[in-house]
Amino acid sequence: MASSGNGEQGGVDPQFQMFDESPSEHDIGWVTYEAENWAVVLQTRECADRLFRGRFVFRSQGRELRTADLFIEATQEDVVERAEDFEEHLLHDLIRSLA
Repeated sequence: MASSGNGEQGGVDPQFQMFDESPSEHDIGWVTYEAENWAVVLQTRECADRLFRGRFVFRSQGRELRTADLFIEATQEDVVERAEDFEEHLLHDLIRSLA
């Protein structure tokens, strides 16, 4: 895929450039998948387009699985609210697709 950024931006589309390189983390809870307990964490960050993006991170026994960005909202609170509404079977599907 061709980059739309210029050399000053390192070839990264400005909408995906983060203001803060370290995302905020929000504990969503726990889910059991195939007899293994997974901590469910939401990572959020504000990007240069002033929108907030969020993805799930699943952690279990030293393993970490990350989704792509699943949420794009006007506020961090909106991202957290949408993530908290995810049903358990959807979280299972995400873990299965990442494992």
